[in-house]
Amino acid sequence: MVNNIEQLTNKTIDDGGILSLLYFDVIGKDKAKVEQLLVDLVTRLNSEKGVIYCVGDIQRAMELESKDFSAAAKVTILTKNFAVLSKVCDNFGPIGIEILKPSEIRMSVADAQSVILDHVFQTSSLLREIVEKTMTPEERSKLGRILQARAERGKEVMAKGEKKEDTPKDKK
Repeated sequence: MVNNIEQLTNKTIDDGGILSLLYFDVIGKDKAKVEQLLVDLVTRLNSEKGVIYCVGDIQRAMELESKDFSAAAKVTILTKNFAVLSKVCDNFGPIGIEILKPSEIRMSVADAQSVILDHVFQTSSLLREIVEKTMTPEERSKLGRILQARAERGKEVMAKGEKKEDTPKDKK
């Protein structure tokens, strides 16, 4: 079994995969629920698209001075590629990460842009949700118009950039 996991890990890394440690913590009033949340987290991580496998080492919850309980998990995770690892981090919010293998990550510019755009989308969605919850309906409507205009402007800028790349460069 160990050999099969090792072979799977090495093959995945050779194909662009990433082996990492993700660190999580949970604080809550109920000791059993805090621990169960981490068990559920590992289960959810295992079902994420592009996650080859993950194994969680979950610590027992400890009582804090505030009478809350705190538990932590160290999750070993093998992802198909850096983009998947990045998306997992965006969606699950670990408190720490350690990339174990490979020692160097190479990716195309298109893949790097995709990762960054995923971060932008995630951040924008979160900010929009926070802002919208504090706005009046009129302010929300105005923000919607501004965001729509911004999206249209972004499409124009991207289209102009694509046209420049398509035109032949003058040779000197």
